[in-house]
Amino acid sequence: MRRLKKALRKFYIVFGLLFAVLLFGLAISTLLFPDQEYSSEEKRALAQFPSFNLSSVIDGSFMDGMEDWQADQFPFRNKLMQAKSKLSLALGAIRSQNVYRCSDGALMEHFKMPDDNTINHLAGSLSAFSDRYPDIPKYFCIVPTAISVLEDKLPTAALTDDQNLYLDHLNETLSSLGTIVDVRDTFSQHKNDQQLYYFTDHHWTTDAAYLAWKELYPAMNLRSAVNYTPGVVCNNFAGSLLSSSGFPIKKYDSISIYVPDVDPVYTVTYENEQRMTASVYAPEHLTDADPYQIFFGGNFAKITIKTINDNDRKLFIFKDSYANCLIPFLIPDFEEITIIDPRYYYDDLDMEILSSGYTEILFLYNASTLAADTSLAPVLRNEQ
Repeated sequence: MRRLKKALRKFYIVFGLLFAVLLFGLAISTLLFPDQEYSSEEKRALAQFPSFNLSSVIDGSFMDGMEDWQADQFPFRNKLMQAKSKLSLALGAIRSQNVYRCSDGALMEHFKMPDDNTINHLAGSLSAFSDRYPDIPKYFCIVPTAISVLEDKLPTAALTDDQNLYLDHLNETLSSLGTIVDVRDTFSQHKNDQQLYYFTDHHWTTDAAYLAWKELYPAMNLRSAVNYTPGVVCNNFAGSLLSSSGFPIKKYDSISIYVPDVDPVYTVTYENEQRMTASVYAPEHLTDADPYQIFFGGNFAKITIKTINDNDRKLFIFKDSYANCLIPFLIPDFEEITIIDPRYYYDDLDMEILSSGYTEILFLYNASTLAADTSLAPVLRNEQ
């Protein structure tokens, strides 16, 4: 008996030491390896080490950012995710890496309701920003994701927070700051006759973006009389939810662009990259790992579109990647459009707005991204 206890004690000591060495090694690896900015498997930007300041510590956003950074930059993260996905599939799981597999093969991303502090912090940042620029009209289009519009497709055992409750609360809060453009009713009307979301990716389709643009048209007093014809540019799109979940593919997606009957003349300037093009489309990405990057070539800190219009309308857009396929519809109505992605933007926002004479501001996000976002509030507060 004593020998057994002695042997077990040695085992526990050795196991504990090995576990401690493993944890220490992973911690050191996290610090030594450079942060990855983009995951080609998940087709999304990865969280970076958060900026440290007193206000971010007090309101908790610094620790939230640390958690996101540790989760996204964990050593060998992709290998561990793949192993976990294979194990989940072997056990007959309907959910893997926060992705649900529906009966028709469509994949949907789980929605997590943010806590009240997170919602209030964002609302406070938006309110403070609005107070600084009370004379510039503001529009808020927070787009529901597939898990909200197509919830009837979810597996019976799927457990997810109610995104509609979040959108109701958010839209009510923002209604005092500007015009709310809620596309949920339109999407509900068309969800059975149009594919609004990709089967394998978290983005909406260009068809859905077109419907949203038609809702923005009267709300923003758009006046262009442009007609569009959709055309498929890619029919073998395997999106981020497929690669991140590990679920087998049942159907490839198609990506479309809408061609106007009158081509607008404009230039697109990628400010930080000091690069200029004559189109919002980057067809060279159609053969890449992420064909969705045909729209603008991906996500960038700041993009400026200048047209030959002479109507003194200048639009400023805060956005995530959902906006990329909708923005082309807005070009005919503006003399200039400036687009920033707060995840990569570190310039002086107030100086930008005060010096450029913007006439309108649009916030265009999907609900899931905004609910988990930690970059928009600091930019609005000019804390970058």
